[in-house]
Parts: sequence; structure tokens; C-alpha cells
Amino acid sequence: MKINLVGRDSGKIDNLKNILGKYNFEYTDDNPELVFCYGGDGMFLIAERKFPGVPKILVKGSPICNTGQKLDCATAIELYLNKNYTIQEIKKLKAMYVGAFETRKLVGVNDIVLRNTLPTEALRFRVAVNGKWFDKTFIGDGVVIATPYGSTKGAYFYSVTRKEFSDGIGLAFNNSTEYFEPIFVNSDGKIEIEIVRGLGVLVADNNRDFINLEKGDKVVIEQSQDLARRILLKS
Repeated sequence: MKINLVGRDSGKIDNLKNILGKYNFEYTDDNPELVFCYGGDGMFLIAERKFPGVPKILVKGSPICNTGQKLDCATAIELYLNKNYTIQEIKKLKAMYVGAFETRKLVGVNDIVLRNTLPTEALRFRVAVNGKWFDKTFIGDGVVIATPYGSTKGAYFYSVTRKEFSDGIGLAFNNSTEYFEPIFVNSDGKIEIEIVRGLGVLVADNNRDFINLEKGDKVVIEQSQDLARRILLKS
């Protein structure tokens, strides 16, 4: 089986390559059938951008990792080979940016975040859910729009709301001048944001490929048809 490894600790990765060789795995950078992620929660997000849709094992390699499994690498591999696992299918979000001169797309496993570029200046924006615009302009740092996977402890949505959800799409208002409860939308729903005043930035997960926003720009967020696949090992 062809496998790729994702992690920041080069020593651990080199050691894991040696372990994989003993189990007759073939390491590859092209079209792997399995990806082994070692580190924190962000490693899974990075690996998913690099190899979208390919099943991934996330082993905890950081004390602040909330979603990784606390297993040594050899045990994790043996559990996988013995088929002691289930596959979690994670629905992603896609954000379509519609600017004056271009249209771009970002995809997130955890969340899509739209926020003010300058911390000293609030962003003014409008919000629509399923084509219906709220009759007010929101003022604040922006919004966090999350998947159920991105609403768990440690994720941005949870840090803003202290709430989790199990289906659909969640929208949280980040540091707004008035308090607003989060909005929950069905999985086939659509959220639109329009910048009214100020400079903003649009990001997905921990992706550094961001999009700058200004007055008049619109963003449309809805569930993607693509899935991330995470292997949950049964120890």
C-alpha cells in the first residue's frame, strides 16, 4: 500500500518511515492510498489540503491536540492492518468569493472565517441565510462559519460560542458590538456575507492562502460535495 506522512517533527517522521518499511508500506509523495498524520489538530487539516479525500490516521503528537488518538505509531499501524477501525466521513464547507475582478474558492474541513483585517477597526457586513437578508448591518470582528467537525472543543467556533452541533452549518458572530446567538443552517442551506464597510480577510482552516475583502465584496458559503475521511482506530 502506498502511504504518505505529514508532520513537523522530522525525527518522528524518519522513525515512522522505518517502521512502515517493516510492514511493507511504500512511501510516496504522489497519489497515496493512506496518509499518516503525526502532531496536532492542524496536521489533519494540512494533510487534507495536500491529499483531499484520501483516508487519514491522526496520531497525537502534541499535548494540545484534541482530536488525535493517543497511540504509538507501531500500534496504530497494527490496528489499521488488522482492520480495527471505522472511517469517519467529514463534510466540508466551500466559500465562493465574488469580487469586482475575480471569483475564487476556498474549502475548509473545520471552518470558513471572515474577519476584520485591522484589529483596531470593526467590520460592517450584511448576512443572508437561504437568500433572505437580515434587515440590519452587523458590526464586529466578523463571523466563524463551521462544520460539525469544526465545532468541537479546541476549534474556533467552539471558542466563540462554547457550543457544539452535530449536523448542518453553524454561524457564529465574533466579538460583535451586540450579542447574537449563533445561527444553525441545514446541510443544504446557504449563507451569504456582503462587506458594507471596512477591510476584511477570508480564510479556511489554517490555510495561509487568504483572500482580501473590501466594500461591496460578497462571499457565499455552503456545504461542499467533497468529504474528508478520517480513520478512527479501535484500540
